[in-house]
Amino acid sequence: MFTLFIDTHGDIIIVALYDGEKLIEKIKESKYSHAVYLSSMIRDILKENNLNFKNIKDIVAVNGPGSFTGIRIGLTHSKTLAYLLNIPIYLVSTLSSYLVSSDVNKNKVCILEDNKGYYVSEFDQYNNIIYEEKYLEDVNRFEDEFCVPLKLNIVKVIEFAKKSDSVDAHLVRANYVKKIEVEK
Repeated sequence: MFTLFIDTHGDIIIVALYDGEKLIEKIKESKYSHAVYLSSMIRDILKENNLNFKNIKDIVAVNGPGSFTGIRIGLTHSKTLAYLLNIPIYLVSTLSSYLVSSDVNKNKVCILEDNKGYYVSEFDQYNNIIYEEKYLEDVNRFEDEFCVPLKLNIVKVIEFAKKSDSVDAHLVRANYVKKIEVEK
């Protein structure tokens, strides 16, 4: 049985299957076409490995922050599959994904820049949260911290996400760190 991993937070779509030993992944650059490719990527990764949806035991989905539309497409697919297959879904933030992917054994920070500011989160050497995800306009206070590279280790992300509680598919929400203008 496999965990299905879905990440659509940026310009790249990542779909992977992990059974505790073997990782199978598909990656596609898709600046504005996530909706075009994601379903076929999931279907193809299963078909190419002689699997079907019954071989998926749970789902890990990256729920942002990131591309508003990309995240919504990934989460819609994730929650729909979790509901239809009656399997657990685990959510992990983009920032946490990058932080747990790092092999650095000291306090570390992840900073994602957008057009008006920065998304920031900090973990200690044991991947415990020091600084909860926030949206900031200035990140100078983190200049002496180790900033992790924006590179994913999918196995570490899956294992980290599954340490938390699963989420009811109906309650899956995107992680929007900053408030949009309408909410202010």
